[in-house]
Amino acid sequence: MENLSIRNQEKQKKESFIIDSADHLFSLSGYEATTMNDLAQATNLTKRTLYKYFVNKDDLFFAVILNGYQKLWREISCECEKGQTGLAKLELSCAAFYAFYCREPGVLSLMGKIGRVRSQNADIELPYQAQFYAHNKIMFAAINQIFVLGKADGSLRNDINAPQLMGSFIFTLTGFFYMFSLSGQSYLKFLDVKENDFIKTTLKLLIDTVKK
Repeated sequence: MENLSIRNQEKQKKESFIIDSADHLFSLSGYEATTMNDLAQATNLTKRTLYKYFVNKDDLFFAVILNGYQKLWREISCECEKGQTGLAKLELSCAAFYAFYCREPGVLSLMGKIGRVRSQNADIELPYQAQFYAHNKIMFAAINQIFVLGKADGSLRNDINAPQLMGSFIFTLTGFFYMFSLSGQSYLKFLDVKENDFIKTTLKLLIDTVKK
């Protein structure tokens, strides 16, 4: 049993190493431009070894996204607990989201590729894709409870049902950061405003649309 435990730990360690390496390469060269040959060279592993852990590059893509979202959700959950009202929890969650974006913008820039990667693998079972959507389901259910609380305590608007309000808010929030990761710096050249001020203003305006 002890040997089995050691082997499992070594397997998990190598898997995490591959995921972290892929995350770095995707951020550096772009997902499309990165090949499994590139990853094999970067990790000093054979492609055969890589395919023991991941079905293909798209499976690895979902592993990278899942790893990033798990980190993001841990940080959001930790900050969210500090708030007492739905609005306070939402504001803290947005602040945590922004802080995560500042540290790991690559994860959010990959987010916009989820639909394409999913659609081109409709007939292929990708284990990490399934794990990613299972995690998303849990995360969305928890976020929805913030909106349910906010409607109940009167801090968030009550004229739209919680799932729809939550869905629109999250779609707009993630869409903004995805677009900003692609063209934000170019856009800011046309504005006399600092990046931090621009993002904080956008977040405030977004929160204002859902608070009562």
